[in-house]
Amino acid sequence: MRLYLFDIDGTLVTTGGAGRRALERAFRDVLGWAGALDHVAFGGMTDRLLVRAAFAGRGLDAGAARAAEPDLLAAYAAALADELARAAAGCRALPGVTALLDALAPRDDVLPALLTGNVAPGARLKLAACGLAGRFDVGAWGDDADDRPGLLPVACARAAARAGRPFAGPDAVVIGDTPADVAVARAHGARAVAVATGAASRADLAACRPDALLDDLADLERALAALAGP
Repeated sequence: MRLYLFDIDGTLVTTGGAGRRALERAFRDVLGWAGALDHVAFGGMTDRLLVRAAFAGRGLDAGAARAAEPDLLAAYAAALADELARAAAGCRALPGVTALLDALAPRDDVLPALLTGNVAPGARLKLAACGLAGRFDVGAWGDDADDRPGLLPVACARAAARAGRPFAGPDAVVIGDTPADVAVARAHGARAVAVATGAASRADLAACRPDALLDDLADLERALAALAGP
């Protein structure tokens, strides 16, 4: 059995920037900070690292960020629900995603799961807003580890509990739209499938030398072949 680990933003769905707007609102509401994320790049980051980057931008250390995280992330989840409702027309699954998940669902040789920088409440809100609620039984979230590579062992452990068999890095395929997703796969000996549907350019993804690089997931047979590998 192979473990297929999907990123969310830019890989499975687009929400029209609702996540960034919601986190900016959380900083304003909790700390009174305007423009806290103006110079922070979101691609491949976990929500916890985004909080720390905003604090670092103001000369504050990780300890201060950790102390503020619970209040900030709770405010973020509340703001995200509102932002997703406001941007409903712009929230959608990306091309080919629904058909790919439909094709994978009945198979007993693969287990689709999540590996995302989103904290769990935010991930569930985004998936629901884009019509993908209930598609994943297991995953690793942005609140499970400080950085993205730390999420893969968590995902493997949860998948093992779900499937009743062990998973390690070489059993996994990481599907994502940023160089950080490729780096996660490389850190654990997993297969890396990059999809150029997010902020990273195809050239930037190609430079990371993923095992497969797709423009999108719209061609079902090609997507399945990329995930399966040689």
